[in-house]
Amino acid sequence: MILQHGVRLEQQKTPSLKQKIQALPVPAGLAASKPLAPRQGKLDAAGIVAAAEAANIVDEFDGAPLFQKLKRMRRLRVKTILACCFDEDPYTSSAMATLRENTDAIIAGLVLAAKACGAQENKIAVATAHEARVIKRINPQADLVIAGERYPARVLLKQKLRYSGETTAYIGAQACAALTMAVDNGRAQDFTVVTVAGDAVEDWRNVKVRIGVPLQFVLDACEVSPKTKIVITGSSVTGKAVMDLSQAVTASTRCVIALKKTPRNRTYPCIGCQKCARACPRGIRPWLIYHEMKRDRPDPLRLQNVQKCIGCATCSVACPSGIDLGGAVAKAAELKKSGDFN
Repeated sequence: MILQHGVRLEQQKTPSLKQKIQALPVPAGLAASKPLAPRQGKLDAAGIVAAAEAANIVDEFDGAPLFQKLKRMRRLRVKTILACCFDEDPYTSSAMATLRENTDAIIAGLVLAAKACGAQENKIAVATAHEARVIKRINPQADLVIAGERYPARVLLKQKLRYSGETTAYIGAQACAALTMAVDNGRAQDFTVVTVAGDAVEDWRNVKVRIGVPLQFVLDACEVSPKTKIVITGSSVTGKAVMDLSQAVTASTRCVIALKKTPRNRTYPCIGCQKCARACPRGIRPWLIYHEMKRDRPDPLRLQNVQKCIGCATCSVACPSGIDLGGAVAKAAELKKSGDFN
């Protein structure tokens, strides 16, 4: 019996999925990427890994070089690899849009990745049964698995498969498509798909952006309101505010959220409802950790399981009092790691 964890987040993906991915122009002065050197020899596992390295492919979900992930998955003898083609963030839809418009390329890249790491199976992970039907209409042969809509779905799906005996690992949708382009067309990964959303954006959309362009260029191209007060990159749950808009877009810039007002979260006293504990996918009781960390000298024996925290902030989202429980758990983990309780 698998316990149900996680929380439901209100999804706002429909506006950005209404239209096709829009390719933004490449700014003048940005050098064009050079084609890869012709492949030598047969396309075996080592050849696929070499192609991923030469193409500088980065997994958009964790920012890790794909060739390193493939090597690690081979060492770990991963049985099943999953193309992560769903977005947990309420605003982000770049993975979904990429899958809808590049289904065959993602499938081909996933097959290549499985060959490279020796995985026996490969599947495409989508969020819902509805999305599975959409993809089946595009390619009836797609082997799909449904992650569900409870956040953090990536973790929950992986736990579910592990309980059934499958050792699994994720590869991003865009990384899969980029691997196909590297092997079949000799192209490096020089573009990424980014969702541009938020109340300062009138026309939410997914845009294909040249890696290396400034964030300001993307905002201007999407006609973001001049009244924008804050820009967040990454998840609206765990993303960070950007102070310098000259910062370059990277392969892992999956979402840019522009807001007219800086979010102000009101905090109230903990009521001990334990919603955070029920939501945590790692068996941590964040509310107890929070109270312990408020002591002058926290007891290390009371900071149970904090080292298992994955930083998903599910506990903070679930908290009706608006407490930054994720931050408290992270501080507890750092404290326990250092051993400095004096």
